[in-house]
Amino acid sequence: MEPLLVIGGWPLPSVDGDNYRCWEDLGDVKLEMISRRMVIEQRGKVWKASYTCDYLPDSQLRPVLAVLRSGAPFLATVLPDNFDETVTSTFLTESLTDPKVLAFDGPEPIWHGLAFTLREERPHD
Repeated sequence: MEPLLVIGGWPLPSVDGDNYRCWEDLGDVKLEMISRRMVIEQRGKVWKASYTCDYLPDSQLRPVLAVLRSGAPFLATVLPDNFDETVTSTFLTESLTDPKVLAFDGPEPIWHGLAFTLREERPHD
């Protein structure tokens, strides 16, 4: 089975259904004109993905966290809710909740609570 989410070449473990979402968002900008009327400029559709993981070994967390924290665009593969196949595109980290140490497996920490939202860098339409 293909992973739901791959960030910078690093596959993330599958999670329960309510801990992963991927949807198409209309990239628009709302502007209020001097006359007080509202104008909406539609710029195209972008993919957004949200992921929360309760259990992640250190060896999987560190490379993914480095990509998420870099501030630079990165390649990611996501499984949208309205597609049968994954989509690969360039994404940015929109939000990030840092993980906490849950326990230790020998010397290796096990991490808990990693959560993030990704946004496609450019519209795909």
